[in-house]
Amino acid sequence: QMEEFANFDFNIWRKRYIQWISHLKSRILDVFRSIDRDQDGRISQKEFIDYVLASFPTNSLEMNAVANIFDLNSDGFIDYYEFVSALHPSRDPYRKTLDADQINEEVSRQVSQCNCPKRFQVEQISANRYRFGDSQQLRMVRILRSTLMVRVGGGWTALDEFLVKNDPCRKGRTNLKIKEKYLSPAGSTSKGLTVSRSNSSLSLYSSASAPTSPMT
Repeated sequence: QMEEFANFDFNIWRKRYIQWISHLKSRILDVFRSIDRDQDGRISQKEFIDYVLASFPTNSLEMNAVANIFDLNSDGFIDYYEFVSALHPSRDPYRKTLDADQINEEVSRQVSQCNCPKRFQVEQISANRYRFGDSQQLRMVRILRSTLMVRVGGGWTALDEFLVKNDPCRKGRTNLKIKEKYLSPAGSTSKGLTVSRSNSSLSLYSSASAPTSPMT
């Protein structure tokens, strides 16, 4: 066993164990539940070692090393998330949870910039699905290359661009910038034209402050 352990490679062991699970036509969840007899969502290192030694071709030296690898926080126990993470690093559930938290935090931050008397409403339906404004349509939100993106039609739009088009007060701020650039009062000499600009300003201000149904 000592000679075999000297060349121990956890990645090789991990692949063998996954193949063994697959051969049994079982899921990782099924295996974990078989070990977790009291169904409390975690197993001790000893429970894990004893179960694998009794069912899978390995040895105690390897299993001591494997159990330490599975036990990510070194508390003597292996929960289901640690179990999956060790067998499928690319499917790390912690990363998925982290992404969902980051998405929710960034959505909340950007939506909080709404200054409407009736704030633009955003409702989280699931980990990455949200309902924006008065629309009943669910939209998927994801992180793509460090940018928060919203599913629109057959493509993706950055969240800030999506909010500019759908949040009434952001649309108002955009219109006001256009007004200030092209409708400056300094260039007015006609009373009629001045009134026209005043009405335009009033109209833009109203659209900025009064909530309307967002675009789909």
